[in-house]
Amino acid sequence: MPEKSYPPRRIRTAMECGFLNARSRKRDALLREYGLWCWRMGLPMLWFEARGQHSRLNRLHLELFTTPGCLTTRGHAELIGLSARYVAARHASVTPHGAVWDRLGSEDAAQFARSIFRTIRRKGNYQIELRAPAAVPRLLEFPRARVG
Repeated sequence: MPEKSYPPRRIRTAMECGFLNARSRKRDALLREYGLWCWRMGLPMLWFEARGQHSRLNRLHLELFTTPGCLTTRGHAELIGLSARYVAARHASVTPHGAVWDRLGSEDAAQFARSIFRTIRRKGNYQIELRAPAAVPRLLEFPRARVG
């Protein structure tokens, strides 16, 4: 029985490039594996997928939930400026914690994803969020031992 190459070629390519081409029937499995890798590495999750089964257009996603931070105001503005070259403003949604660009041409998707990854990783465009520790729910608190 031939040995399965692990990780799959698309995932290896995504690890090298910084974004995943999820135009595949196995999209969900690829996204799970790539998302886990991004989370372990603390990198933003960036991938593009087909808009429909036979569509030539793509939808590009940026998720920062795999990182400990968010975009700064400067990074947010740079992404908006960058997206103007590839997508009409009505087809883009950029927030400090993620973004979605819709109706990208196939030839532009990889180039745009590469530009986004470089922009996010540039100094000053990304900041670590300092979150307060979550409160322990009452159900998880243990009763105090009685002394005496």
